[in-house]
Amino acid sequence: MAALGLCAAVLASGLLPGAAIGAAGIERAPTPGTSWVLPLAATVSVKMAWIPPGTFLMGSAASEPFHRRDEAPETRVRLSRGYWLATTMVTIGEWKALIGRGVRAQLERALRDDRRYDFAGTKLTLRAYMHFAADADPAEYLTGEADALPMYYVSWQDAVTFCRTLNARERAAGRLPPHYEYALPTEAQWEYAARAGDLHPAVLDDIAWYDANSASGYVGRGWLINGQRAGPHAVAGKRPNAWGLYDMAGNLWEWCRDWYGPYPGGEVVDPALRASIAVEALAVVQGRSARPPAPAIHLRRPARSGGLGSRWCTARRALFRK
Repeated sequence: MAALGLCAAVLASGLLPGAAIGAAGIERAPTPGTSWVLPLAATVSVKMAWIPPGTFLMGSAASEPFHRRDEAPETRVRLSRGYWLATTMVTIGEWKALIGRGVRAQLERALRDDRRYDFAGTKLTLRAYMHFAADADPAEYLTGEADALPMYYVSWQDAVTFCRTLNARERAAGRLPPHYEYALPTEAQWEYAARAGDLHPAVLDDIAWYDANSASGYVGRGWLINGQRAGPHAVAGKRPNAWGLYDMAGNLWEWCRDWYGPYPGGEVVDPALRASIAVEALAVVQGRSARPPAPAIHLRRPARSGGLGSRWCTARRALFRK
């Protein structure tokens, strides 16, 4: 799934609520049912929300407005174990704290990369896929560099590397409990968290930045929407869902761990990672707004897409017990 939404990836560098750190590192695991605040650097921290186990209907019915064929058949999914999910997408500040480069350096890296990647059977460089010139000035394609913005120009591989880097650092520091790991969420885990029990249908403007409102208060190069300049906004600028997660609709697309493919239908328990049947190069993207900001049709919780592009993708971290 696309978008930098690293579920199962936590930014950490200090004491974890529900975990004790002694001379040998972590002595007990985080406590299910409690949130978790993780300092990534001296001035950067990440809050993780507990996502309880449960059952939900994944996808959408043919009768639902804006239903798309790849959202069927509806599949009843039971997640037997809970997990922790970052309350926000990975920000530019968090990416710099862990990876050591901001969005400008991230884009420059992609522009200078001469390797060819498989995009649905076609070998292309990243810049060719994004229709960027090799000698382009990165400033031409940046919509903002503030630390509070969600990180963008992130490929699926970049998101996976982010999680691996985090795991290696936290294990070496003795801050990652045994049998736990940071990773991207699967599509099922992401959609389940986005639905948050379907307890209280929200007014879209209250929870999401999208085509109708993303020009409001926007400062940056962005793009033109109805004659106004619009673009990504700082994370957590709208109301969270019932489980305390921000921007689960709107702002940017988020990557998931799975490959893009058809739903199985029927009932499944803890669906495993799925290999794409039709297009091996496509990872799944979930519930975000792309450029230009998406209309409401793309902000529904079942909305999905496939791709390996990185232009307007970001991630959200999650912590899982293996």
